[in-house]
Parts: sequence; structure tokens; C-alpha cells
Amino acid sequence: MPLLWLSLAFLAGILLAASLHLPAGAWLLLAGIGLLIGLGFRFLRARTIAPLPHASRITQYVSRFTFHLFRFTPSLPPLPYSLIPFFLLIGAARYQFAQPDLRSPEFIAAYNDRGGEVSVQGVLVEPPDRRDTYTYLKLRVERIIPGGETTPQDVSGLLLAKDWNLSDWHYGDRLLLQGQLETPSENEDFSYRDYLARQGVYSLMNAARTSLVLSGQGNPFLEAVYAYKERALGTVYRLWPDPEASLLAGILLGVESGIPEQVKQAFQDTGTTHIIAISGFNITIIAGLFYAVFSRLLGRYKGAALAVLGIALYTLLVGASPSVVRAALMGGLSLFASQLGRRQFGLLSLTLVAAVMAAFNPLIPNREPMTFVSGINVSCSRFASSCLPSSKNRWISTHSCGAIFASARMPPLAPRHSAT
Repeated sequence: MPLLWLSLAFLAGILLAASLHLPAGAWLLLAGIGLLIGLGFRFLRARTIAPLPHASRITQYVSRFTFHLFRFTPSLPPLPYSLIPFFLLIGAARYQFAQPDLRSPEFIAAYNDRGGEVSVQGVLVEPPDRRDTYTYLKLRVERIIPGGETTPQDVSGLLLAKDWNLSDWHYGDRLLLQGQLETPSENEDFSYRDYLARQGVYSLMNAARTSLVLSGQGNPFLEAVYAYKERALGTVYRLWPDPEASLLAGILLGVESGIPEQVKQAFQDTGTTHIIAISGFNITIIAGLFYAVFSRLLGRYKGAALAVLGIALYTLLVGASPSVVRAALMGGLSLFASQLGRRQFGLLSLTLVAAVMAAFNPLIPNREPMTFVSGINVSCSRFASSCLPSSKNRWISTHSCGAIFASARMPPLAPRHSAT
């Protein structure tokens, strides 16, 4: 299973770079050295033959050197395994390239904690997160006017603003915000700064005064998807009363902000929070429903393709959080494997999906550890139980292994997850 080990090496490189801070150029240099060593030794090993008498003098010297070098060495591992150091180091380089320069005047975080109000213009990159008394707005910043200045400066980065006026903003709106930029707080129990940094947010505006500059500045397709989501959410609240409507909105649309605290606490106390969280359970139902309908109408292969398309649309509809994207990719791989007549190895699929997601966003392994650890728990428990002697009580072995893996993974991750 070379893909398993290469994916694990890439993920390990990201975690290594998060702990060992080296410049991105240094990681790239080390990755190049690792690639040259892995491929170079295999090339020389492949050409380890006795020197030919009719060859040129230089060729005889090279052949004689490699022949004596590798004559008594053991065989090298297969080619994919020789690339493990390269994938480890390239993962570290990918993580380092994703880190912004917080002191650059072209990045929004450079204007944090300066005192005084600033004016910031940006575009909403997500639908507003509406709460009871305020609304969270996440914007991609375009320009800023620092306090005491009149000339706007082009900047980049993400900003999380808290709007206490409960204004009716939408995805794609270009807004003008006025307020103080702050660095997110941290204390001994929980670091809000690290939590937002794992989402790419380094600046916070707690009391923002907002005004609309221009609408419709986002992706037209996403605007249509989010507009449909708002209509569906309004329909749910029109047809059912609370807390039933908020619960249904969380299960179907991934909108959990309206669920009352006592209801959330009841689900936590009973250990059933997975019911209201969009995860593999929801994706499995969507995939099975779409495949059953489309395969009857259009045939097996076209039905599978449309089922994957339906999974992708549903993922965008509920917000495309890392856990939902992971479940969607796993569901797509499962459908693809079934069409090829191949069995899906859960641990390999999960690790490959994690590596692909981390390649696009290397902050995910640190931001959402539970996204992959829960799946690894299930896959490892099944793998471990398959290694045990078969018996009539095989299901006991499976659940015992699952409990062991769950206990092993929970202590270091539970405090961070519960705090978020």
C-alpha cells in the first residue's frame, strides 16, 4: 500500500513543520535532496553491472564504482517507498508556504492593536453566522484606511467581524467596516487566536459598524447555492416551530446556530451530537438515495456520476466544512470503487483523502483533528479486529478494538475540540 505510506508521510511533514519552524526554502531544499537520494540510489542500483571491456574509460569508472558500491548492499525498497522522505519534506514545505507574513504592511494582521478606528473594505466569503444578538461576518479584505490617514492601502487576508446591528447581509456583499482591529485573545484554558489562525483568520473586529458598498461580488454559482439555502431555511422555520425547526435545520442544512443551548446540552449529555452534525452518516444517505434513483433511470455508470455530483452540491449547500468535505470525498471514492468492482480499504481511503485536503489547505490537520481521527478510529478498529482469531464473538473484538482506539485518541484532542 504505497499510497497509504506516502499520504501519511505528507501529513507527518505538515505536523513536523508546525512544530519545527524552518523557512519554506529550507524545506524545499531538503525535499530536493531527499528526492535525489531516493531516485539516485535506485538509478545507480539499476545500473550496477560489471564493467564492459569495450566501454569508454569514464563509463568503466562509473560502472566499476557502482558495482563495488552496491555488490554487498541489500536490495533497495520499491520506488514508491523510496519517495517517503520526499513526501515528508514536501508536506513540510507546503505548510510553511501557507503561513502568512503577519508583519507585512500588505497583510491585515499588521494593523492589529494599533489603537484608534480603521476603515476596512472586503467581500463576504461565507454566509453570515447569525446569533441571537449579533452576527459574525467573515470577509476577504481588499483595502484599509488606517486611523489618521485618508489614503486607502491594498491589503489581503481574512477578517472576522462581529456586527451587533443584525443587518441582513449575504454572501458576496462588499462591505465597508469601521472599528478597531484586534488580535484574537488567548488564555490558559483556550487560545482563540490559535483557533482562528487554523481557519486563516488573524484579525478580529468586535464592534464593527457596517455599510453596503456593492452586492453580488462573490462566485455566481455559490451565490445561487447559498440563496437556495436561505430559502430552504426560511421554509423550515415557516413549517415547524422551535426547537424542532432549528433541529431540522441543523440536520438537513448544517445550520446549528439556532439550536437552543439546552437542546445542544441534551445531545451532549446523551452522546448523540453526531445526529445534528453533518458527517458521513448524512453523506451515506444522500449517496445511496441519489444512486438508487439515478441508476434506475440512467444506468449504473451515469447514475454513479450523477450521485457524485449530488454529493458535491450537497457539500456546498451545507457549508463545505472539513468534516463534510472529508465525508463527501470518502463517499465519492466508495462509489468509484463499487463501479470498478473493488473493495474500499477504509484506512487507505481516509489517509489519501486527508492528504489531498491538506495539499489544498495545510491548516486542516491542525484546525480539524477530529475530522480524521474519528474515521481513523473506525478503520483501525476494523483492521485490528480482522487480525484477531475468528470466533463466534467476533463482533465483541471489533467493538473492543474501537473502544481501545477511541480511548487512545481522546485525551490529547478532547480539550481542544471541546473548547472550540
